[in-house]
Amino acid sequence: MIRKFTALFTVVALLAILVVAAGAQDDESFALTIMHTNDTHAAHAADGDGNGGVARQATVVNAIRAEVENSILLDAGDRFSGTLFHSVYIGQDQIPIMNALGYDAMTLGNHEFDNGDQALADFIAGLEFPVVTANIDFSESPELSESGIEAFVMLEVGGEQIGVIGLDTVDTIEIASPGDALIWNDDYAGVANAAAAELMDMGVNKIILLTHLGIGDDLPMIEQLEGIDIVLGGHSHTLYSNTYQGAQGEYPLEFTSAAGEPIYYAQASANNEYLGRMDVEFDADGIITDIEGDTIFLSRFITPDADVQAIVDELNTEIEAIQAEPVGVISEVALDGDRTVCRVEECNLGNIIADAWRWETGAQIGLMNGGGIRRDLPSEEELTLGMMLELQPFGNQISTFELTGADLLVALENSVSRIEFNEDGLVTRQGASGRFLQVSGLRFSFDPNLNEGSRIVEVEVENADGEFEALDPEAVYSVAAPNFIRGGGDGYAVFAESAINPYDFGRVDYEVTVDYMRTLSPVTMTVDPNNPRINMMNAVVEPR
Repeated sequence: MIRKFTALFTVVALLAILVVAAGAQDDESFALTIMHTNDTHAAHAADGDGNGGVARQATVVNAIRAEVENSILLDAGDRFSGTLFHSVYIGQDQIPIMNALGYDAMTLGNHEFDNGDQALADFIAGLEFPVVTANIDFSESPELSESGIEAFVMLEVGGEQIGVIGLDTVDTIEIASPGDALIWNDDYAGVANAAAAELMDMGVNKIILLTHLGIGDDLPMIEQLEGIDIVLGGHSHTLYSNTYQGAQGEYPLEFTSAAGEPIYYAQASANNEYLGRMDVEFDADGIITDIEGDTIFLSRFITPDADVQAIVDELNTEIEAIQAEPVGVISEVALDGDRTVCRVEECNLGNIIADAWRWETGAQIGLMNGGGIRRDLPSEEELTLGMMLELQPFGNQISTFELTGADLLVALENSVSRIEFNEDGLVTRQGASGRFLQVSGLRFSFDPNLNEGSRIVEVEVENADGEFEALDPEAVYSVAAPNFIRGGGDGYAVFAESAINPYDFGRVDYEVTVDYMRTLSPVTMTVDPNNPRINMMNAVVEPR
């Protein structure tokens, strides 16, 4: 994604975004500025270019609050996972930061369940604002039943009540580690409309829906909603903007609800690079009569807020020591772990990790879900433990099991089941599913133009002599994979239900990757276009 900004594009210019002028209001109207984030993934510090980070976010948030009379700050989930801050503090890092920023409400994302219900309960216990999620029943969870999570909340702003409802994707059951006692509802529109009806019965006519569903579920749902004015999304890491190249669309998108009223939608990318700002004017009936705004890029030209920066610096003391520890690995090539690559096609970092599982276990086949690969690794410099923990931040253990060829084919179909096309007919990279497998000890071809469940065209498995033979549906193969997918995560129910002699308690994933890469160092792994492990047929992937 290409961003355009100059040294003159300072916070002063950013904050000049299309404010609803107070003087233009009549006595019956109400002006509200909504600031929002999503998928921040513990990206508290600035990136390598000095952009982003919570301290710059605080500067912009504070300036907006000083500028307008009525404002709220909301988050659409996935605060957890993605950097060493989460790997070390398991959500406790978020508490002082979010409280200092003064969030008014958030909904839960799938990654809030990565470390189980107790870690989530501990996080919520420290927050000074409400958490809302309407489509999960927490009542039977020993850890979360008394955590205070509600379907919705009413926020009093400027003498008016603002309703905020939350939704989280039911895919969390597969892609994270929620407790078995939680009950999920995938009727997103029905749940949201029921919550909105309750709010309206209580006299609330200004309602915001926070969703962690992704645009694939959000956009078809939005015109089914009633009584909801604004939907702020997450999960797909989508940028909507009127300013920045690479945006998915204008900010905000406008729709008509099932009630025939205007309803608006936005997301603000990911990793704390942007802050969404929406200036809204409601009439006396709670109907939006004017709406303006944009995402604000948290550029390096924005001075970080000193108080929030001090919180990050304190948390970072332990992080820096870990980040600096070398692991004895040099790579002569850049190792590509970008989510837009490893979730749709073969990547060299995925090859290394899948190879590492076979090296560690002696299994015939190694499998690595693309969603577990979380960063690139640089060339020509010594890799550190911090880099490796960011690469594989979830602490999965390596599982070993056996699987029939027929069941392996089912797994490979699941791997490519979520491949999608954009409007130009190209396989889309954005929002691709983490279930896509990187492989070792086998190679396969698939055609994404075929119907889901029958996209695999050819599979070959490497034998003891290093030769590849056609997959035998009756044969039994030994497999190594992260315990997350062995237990059914990312839709791999076939592993949970059909694995033979599973053992889920091998070594932690990043330790195995580090040890294997030491044996390769200096690393020279590339993707060989003349001998691919994964061959996509009859399709072209959109440019990066």
